[in-house]
Amino acid sequence: MKNRLAVPLLVGAVLVLGGPAFTAEIEEAKEKTVAVSSVPKAAVDAAKQALGSDPTEAKIISGTNPQQYELEARNSSGKEVAVHVRADGTIVKRETE
Repeated sequence: MKNRLAVPLLVGAVLVLGGPAFTAEIEEAKEKTVAVSSVPKAAVDAAKQALGSDPTEAKIISGTNPQQYELEARNSSGKEVAVHVRADGTIVKRETE
């Protein structure tokens, strides 16, 4: 009886603990680095306001509709911060690394 429970518990633990890392890898694979100058002005302006400084790196996120961009900068304490933003300037997600 113990062996019957051990395998499903082990599989479940691997899925639960490995899920977030797997999801992050998939998200990174959808991102392609582009020049900040190629990102629509409304998106850059919104990111600048949300980040508190000019974005230093930009990525286009494939498979998003409407199109999203990830714009990154360093905050006042030196940590990397990022926002996902649509071309129209709508902030979709905030990240701190």
